[in-house]
Amino acid sequence: MMKRHVDQVWARLDELYVKGTTFIGWGELYHWYGIERISKAPWRDLNAKWEQLLDEKDEKYFDPQTAEVGGGIAFFYSKKPGHLSKLAA
Repeated sequence: MMKRHVDQVWARLDELYVKGTTFIGWGELYHWYGIERISKAPWRDLNAKWEQLLDEKDEKYFDPQTAEVGGGIAFFYSKKPGHLSKLAA
């Protein structure tokens, strides 16, 4: 992976940590990782980097949620997850 792509991956993980959400397009995964088919390798790399980020923050590992959406995958992270129905009650 090229250094600029590594930096882009880290920027997305920082965004996930700070904002609680980020999006990675399928095309980005193919481009960043230089792959023709998305296998477990990119996911394992993202997970390892995420674990490293939390470790650097002295935080316990928390597996972010994911959702496949148009054109890619959205990631969600919250220390205090909740539900819309509870906010509406």
